[in-house]
Formats: sequence, structure tokens, C-alpha cells
Amino acid sequence: MEKLAKRKIRVFYYVTSFVAMLSLAVALSVPYFISVRKQFDMMVAESKARIFQEKRDTLAERVERVVAEIEAIRLTVYKEYQTLAEAQCAMLSTLKMSTQDIIDSFDPKVTKRTTRFVLHNTGIGLAVFDRESQKILWTDEDALVPNLLEEFKRSQQGPSEDFPVWAVNNLGDNRMVAIFAVREAIDNIAKSRSVAIVRSLRFSLNQYVWINGIRNYNGGPDYAVRVVHPSMVGDEEVLLSTETTDPAGNQPYKEELEGVLKHGSVYFTYQFTKINTDEVTEKLAYAQLYRPFDWIICTGIHTDDMLSLVAKREADFNQAFKKQVSSYAKIISIISLLYIGMMVIFERRLTGMVKVFIVKLKDDEAALRKEKNKLDEAYSELQRVAYSDFLTGLLNRRAMYERLEEEFSRAQRDGLQFCLVLADIDHFKSINDTYGHNTGDVVLKAIADIFCQHMGTEDSASRWGGEEFLILALSCSLKEGLVLAETLRQTVENTTIHDGDIAINTTITLGVVEYAEGKSFDDLIKEADFYLYAGKKRQRNCVMSSESSGEAPLKI
Repeated sequence: MEKLAKRKIRVFYYVTSFVAMLSLAVALSVPYFISVRKQFDMMVAESKARIFQEKRDTLAERVERVVAEIEAIRLTVYKEYQTLAEAQCAMLSTLKMSTQDIIDSFDPKVTKRTTRFVLHNTGIGLAVFDRESQKILWTDEDALVPNLLEEFKRSQQGPSEDFPVWAVNNLGDNRMVAIFAVREAIDNIAKSRSVAIVRSLRFSLNQYVWINGIRNYNGGPDYAVRVVHPSMVGDEEVLLSTETTDPAGNQPYKEELEGVLKHGSVYFTYQFTKINTDEVTEKLAYAQLYRPFDWIICTGIHTDDMLSLVAKREADFNQAFKKQVSSYAKIISIISLLYIGMMVIFERRLTGMVKVFIVKLKDDEAALRKEKNKLDEAYSELQRVAYSDFLTGLLNRRAMYERLEEEFSRAQRDGLQFCLVLADIDHFKSINDTYGHNTGDVVLKAIADIFCQHMGTEDSASRWGGEEFLILALSCSLKEGLVLAETLRQTVENTTIHDGDIAINTTITLGVVEYAEGKSFDDLIKEADFYLYAGKKRQRNCVMSSESSGEAPLKI
């Protein structure tokens, strides 16, 4: 009887203890796993939101960078043609040409020689004005005669709204000569340069930039023309309609136009074919209006490309959660079977489980850090693209401006010495006209490589604009700067540049200036530009400075 009672007590004890432990395990486990599940779900949601926001920010930053580049190109073209107009006006004034000589030299009906700096663009031309009779004696842009008369009568000495490029000078005998350009002609030149750059841009996940040119801000059929679209090269110059719908019934062109008119920029989604495939998926796009050209500049990314990143992150989280549930269930089973005598093992096992969980969290943290490093690398690459010339690999104009401002401030503060060397490829337009722009690009890259080979390790070189290069030579006197410039000139002159079967020999003209106390940042740039163009006027293929030219720049 006693043995039976002890047995019953033991059974009761074991059963009660087991039930108590099981109840405690359930009471502790269920809330814990509910909480962990919520945390995992929150992490997945936050990860998804962060990925989508980062992609949206990347699209906006990309378009803003392209808009800034186009604006820089437009301003560069205006400055370039104004400089050319002023230089040619000065030349005509020096030659004191008669009106008939000018007609013989510049009238396309009389001569086939391309004497003007631009001959084939409507709205860019030359005019001779008689101040005594207040009449236009001759111009190659007859349609602009009324506007030209008004400009001459006001004695306009610089660019205006009607003529953003305007240079005048005296010819003698009470005559004046003007070289001019209307805004549409200059903008068309800047547009063509911008289109070439935008068409070449490519980004990860087959992303690209496209441009729609607005013809009618009210929308409707033919409201815009497709200017650039890398995935639809054969359909560029096609007219667009705001009534066009995608396979899902969206009206992307209408949404795009209304958004940029109301806010200046807009995000929107629509169905579109992936580049180089026939697959149609949802695409997130960002568009921004560039008013000077009536362009809508856009970029985008297919949503499923972003969702693939989110799905991978979610799968990793779910796998970690399942492993955690499985491990905990095994521990509960072991505790139930081993009873109180296994509590020590249970405690050790629980400790081991906590360690496994911590290791997993650290692994997840390392994975997240790795992803962050990838994003940091991508951001560094974006910075490199933003501050490098895409063709030559040198600094672009904006990056060089920042570098010059930094060195200028240091020179003023610490009394340091440096030189600027401004170089321009002689007759570069004839290379493009004769062999094509691809060969012209090969020449630009070859000359950029020559500069990099002969510069000092602390020196900087940039593509200043078109075929112009600007070199910052640190700790360099004017004499040393002239030696560097002459070395570059001789090396370019003695180098044969090959593009397939094409062999080209070209030359460069260089202007060299030295920083001196009292000179401003703009003074140095203008002085280098002055000596460069002095070399261009004199003979080309030469190095010019205050020592070699014997002249001083005016109005510096």
C-alpha cells in the first residue's frame, strides 16, 4: 500500500511537474514568439520602405544632375559663341574691310568659303550698318533686318533678349559691323550637345534617362516630341499624345505633363517594356521640367527590380524566424522529457540558444552593414560621375571650379604659388567635320592622356569645355609653368593619334598665368583665356604668357 501511494505520488508529481512546466513553457513562448514575429514584420516593412525611398531619391538626384549638366552646357555655348563673335568683330575692325569685301567674303550667294564661325545655322550671321543713313548696308540674315535696325539704333554694346550673342565694332567711314545670334539658334546648338550626352548615359539595372520636348503645354495629340529615348532609338522624333494609355489603362504622358506643370517635377508609375526585352512591368518614373528648352527630363526603374531586393531581405528574415522557432521547440521537448533533473541541461541549452540568437543577430547586422557599404560605394560612384568628364576621365568644369577655389583660398592664406595652363585644340572643328565626332572624341581622350602623363602628382587637369582643357599646376612658378606647357605642346605636336585606319596629327595652343597676390579668381581665368586667344590670333601651336606675348590682358 505504501509503495502504491509512493508510486501514485511520484506519478502525480511527475505529471503535475510536466504539466506545470509545459504550461509555463507555453505561457512564456507564445507571447515571446508573437513579439518576435511583430519585430520581424516591422523590420521587413522598414527595409522595404527604406529601399523604395532610396531608389526614389536616386531617381530625383540623377535627373537633377542631368538638368544641371544641360544648364552648364547651355551657358557654355552662349559664352563660347559670344567670345567667338567678339573675336571676329575685332578682326574685321582691324582689317578695315569695305562693305563689298565683306559681301564677297561672307555672302553665301557670292562665295562658298565658310569664313564665318558658323555658316549653316539660321539666325547666326553678320550685318554692316551705316550710322549716317541709319540703314543696314548688308546682312546675310534678311529676315532679321527690322530687329537689327532697332539694336543698332539703341547702340547696344552687348547681348540682349533678342540677340543673346551680340558683338559690334567700327569699320571706318562711319560704318559698324555686328556679329549676332538669336536665342533659338544658340539653344539649338546647346540642345544638340545635350542630346549626345544624355543618349550615352547608362545606369545599373538597365536604367537610363529620356527626354520629351513639349510643343503644346495644353496637352492633347502631338503635344510633345520624343527627343531622346535609349530603349526606343528608332522611334525618336515621334510625336506624343497625352491621350496615350499603357496596357493597364494609365495615361503616363498626361500625368507627367500635369505633374511638372503644377509642381515642376513629379513621380508617377505606369506599365512599360523593359529595355532589350518584350517584358512589360510596372515602372516608377521621375520627371522634371527644364523650361529653357521646353524639355521634360525623366528617368525610372522597374518596380519588380526593387521588389526583388525587398523579397530577398524578407526571405532572410523569415528564414531566421523559422530557425528560431525550430530551435526553441526542440529545447521545450528536451525540457519536458528530461524533467527537473534536466534543468541544468535545459539552462545550458537555453544559454546556447541565446548565443545562437545573438550570433544570428550579428550575422544579420553584418549583412546589413555589407548592404550599406554597397550603397556607400554606389554613392561614391555617383559622386565620381558627377565630378568627372564622362569622355576623358578628367575633372569636369564644376569639379575644377571647386578645386581652383580651394587652391586660390589656400594661396591667399598661406602665400603659396601655382600656375594655370589653359589649352585649346587647334582646328578641332575641322577634325569633327572631316572624320566625325567619334574620331574627335578619340583625339580628346588621347590629348587628355598626354596631359595626365606629364603633370605632377599633385596637379589637376579638367576638360574646361568642348576642346578646351584647364591644368592647375601646384607649387609652380611662371617659368616652370611655361616649361610644362611647352612640353605638352611638343608632345601633342609629335604624337600621331590613331582611330582605326585614321591617323591624325594635331596641335594645341596654350595660355599660362601665374597666381600673384592681388589677383582675384576671375582675374586668373580671364588672363589665361586672354593669352590663349592671343596665341590663336597670332599663329596657333604656341605657348603664350605675359613673358612671351609682351601684352597685358585688358579689363582684368
